[in-house]
Amino acid sequence: MRTAVIQGHITSTVKHPSFKGTRLLVAVPESGDVPPQVVIDNLGAAIGQRVIISSDGAEARQIVGDKLSPARWNVTGIVDPEGALAV
Repeated sequence: MRTAVIQGHITSTVKHPSFKGTRLLVAVPESGDVPPQVVIDNLGAAIGQRVIISSDGAEARQIVGDKLSPARWNVTGIVDPEGALAV
């Protein structure tokens, strides 16, 4: 798992059937040692938002409901802005 920033949406007219109806985003890892990744988002992350992404392919394939899907990266959490929960 690593933190990343959502940079945009993916639009595709041709894609693997397991991605039908799935929201795909571009996530740029903050560590800089991994290139931007296409991630599956079922949490509703917004552009510019910090998220936690995972490269657990089994989890991604479970999200799309296809054991043979090429899915690998997915959004596992949305990071609250610093101080957002301060009282």
